[in-house]
Amino acid sequence: MRPFLYPEERHLRAQTPPSFTDYRQYKPYLRLEFAGQCVYCRMPDGLAGADSFGVDHYRPTSRFPDLGSVYGNLFYSCNRCNRRKGDFWPTDSQWSEGAVFPNPCDHRMSEHLRYRGARVQAISRAGEIAVELLMLNDEEDVRYREFVRRSIERCLSEAAIKSELLLALTPRLLESQGTENEQMRIEISRLKADLSRIAEDFERLTGARLPGSVRS
Repeated sequence: MRPFLYPEERHLRAQTPPSFTDYRQYKPYLRLEFAGQCVYCRMPDGLAGADSFGVDHYRPTSRFPDLGSVYGNLFYSCNRCNRRKGDFWPTDSQWSEGAVFPNPCDHRMSEHLRYRGARVQAISRAGEIAVELLMLNDEEDVRYREFVRRSIERCLSEAAIKSELLLALTPRLLESQGTENEQMRIEISRLKADLSRIAEDFERLTGARLPGSVRS
């Protein structure tokens, strides 16, 4: 599995929150809107918790004060990307060379940014601006993504092994009796619990459900 993929299509907003004067009240809606992932670096919030994420003003309030509480101007972002982006807005010269700052509602993010392993590669001038401004290839961030990738691979490997064991034991349970039957029931219960734990770990790592996951 390849985590942190940038979307290939523009995102159509599906949430319809009421109007708030405090932009922070939109955070739960934005979390649902963008599947609990930072729109800029694609890190899911399950790893560090929702408190490590906030609301980003795509058009900064320092330049566009009337958009401070407009839902269409708000994005779900990790605090690190939000802080690094700050009040950035392209200059006239950057606009002229197509250096818009990409967001998933107005742009196809995959046309500007893509992952190669744990590093982000810019494939447009706008992508170069995002990589530089957000420090997307900061070495600490890259090492953390590598850890996440290895953890995901371990989850998938463990899930495959335990699923095979579960499939092999289940038909044998019907043929067993007495003590052997009870032991098989205990083993099957343990395998299901292990798979449930792995599925929880996978969802925390990726923000998605483990393929073919078994919940006890």
